[in-house]
Amino acid sequence: MRFFFLEWVNDFEKMMLNSLAENHPVFQINRIMRRFKTVNNLLPGQYLKRMHKKIHCAIRLSKPQKNDVIVCNGYSVFPFLDYVKTMQCKKILILRDSVEALTNKRRKLGQLAENQDYIETVRPIFDVIFSFDPEDSRNYGLTYIKQFLPFTWQQIKSINDKNHHIKNSCFYVGGYQIERANLINQITPILAECNCTTDFYLMDKYNNNANYPSNCINKKIDYLENINKLSTSKFVLEINKPDQKGLTLRAIEALVFNKKLITNNPEIKNQEFYHSSRNFFYSGNNSQELKEFLHTQPINVEPAVARKYSADGMLETLKQHII
Repeated sequence: MRFFFLEWVNDFEKMMLNSLAENHPVFQINRIMRRFKTVNNLLPGQYLKRMHKKIHCAIRLSKPQKNDVIVCNGYSVFPFLDYVKTMQCKKILILRDSVEALTNKRRKLGQLAENQDYIETVRPIFDVIFSFDPEDSRNYGLTYIKQFLPFTWQQIKSINDKNHHIKNSCFYVGGYQIERANLINQITPILAECNCTTDFYLMDKYNNNANYPSNCINKKIDYLENINKLSTSKFVLEINKPDQKGLTLRAIEALVFNKKLITNNPEIKNQEFYHSSRNFFYSGNNSQELKEFLHTQPINVEPAVARKYSADGMLETLKQHII
């Protein structure tokens, strides 16, 4: 059984698939609709247009066979969804966005009518639909899947083995929001009081300088640089958006790379890996408890728990639901 990931094209996704391909039958098929519109727009009549699309997709998607599995991305699958429906192999759909966001986006692009629903459109086509959102999973009858990193467990262990010089610093990276800037300004003096330095990157492309924290760097860093900086820090700061409830990659990175996490997300206490010596929910009114946390010796992470959030842990989850 081979796994073909269709149109997983951002840097994070390609990094994950390249990692998996080293030891697993994992393949990528990208740019499926390349040059399709240019030719299709020149063809007269709907019949020729439909036939051209069928032939185009058949060529681009000729590699997966009956015993294989295709893994589609909820955002990018729509342009060739009708062809996926005809494929005889097993089909998996993974939603990285909320159902509401996906529905609104497809309606905006004219790919769904106002009375059409994203989930009910894709549900008959796929054998399993996974979601990272616990609430969407409950509300729409989807299969919940954990967040995962683009590294295999072996790669994660290798990174951890190399990092023996851990600084008493706190790492953060994220995009500017006024709530994030306010929290950083609030928490920085507490860290300084405990002799914890900061390595904060707050990307502000609109130069909102009114309350921009003085200890932040307005610079975008790529994912590998992010991991390099995180892996040499003792603490990681996670700041969720006001309406964000699920885990972010920061929390997972802190787990697998043995970092202590400071977060404004109260849901951290409901996670299987939660321990008060490793994870701290900062409410804005518990500064003294945060100071105590900064000096607490953390317990060791259970490898069996952390491994679930690796790339091969994700692949094992897919296998369990498709075989």
